[in-house]
Amino acid sequence: MLDDNDAQYIDFYFGAPQSTAELETLEISQPSFSQVWRVQSRYQEGFWARLESGELVFWQYVPMRLRRLGDRGNLDFGISVTLGDLGEILPDEIERARQAGTLRTIPPTVRYRAYRSDDLESPMVGPVTLQARKIVRNRDGAQFDGMAPQANVTKTGMLYRTDLFPMLLGYL
Repeated sequence: MLDDNDAQYIDFYFGAPQSTAELETLEISQPSFSQVWRVQSRYQEGFWARLESGELVFWQYVPMRLRRLGDRGNLDFGISVTLGDLGEILPDEIERARQAGTLRTIPPTVRYRAYRSDDLESPMVGPVTLQARKIVRNRDGAQFDGMAPQANVTKTGMLYRTDLFPMLLGYL
């Protein structure tokens, strides 16, 4: 059974008028940042939209280029982001987090959402929570890759080796 977001997503691609656009948004936060940055690159005057929680928030315009690094439906989903105007702001936020001592232990969180331009009452896609482990400044602004958080950074169990499990030789 499809939920409302799935139905909205399917309708967007198969039934929406051509004038309806996909509005990709990013929410960038970290405990030491001065604010939660909510950015989009479609409307220069910005727009108001509801989060999945029902909270109405403003998405400000920033020249931004998003490139997907995988399918939204798998665990390896990520995005490569180049931000224009925030190229001046994000390095200051990163420095603030570095001075507070939180940057090493808590990387910035990036939440990706996509809305339909004709329905801003809830996201069509998302939120997809990613982490920005490295933000660099380049000639275009600030650039980072938002990747899925590492769920398992410690090894558990044991390796299946043929010296420990000789019956594996039959499968080689």
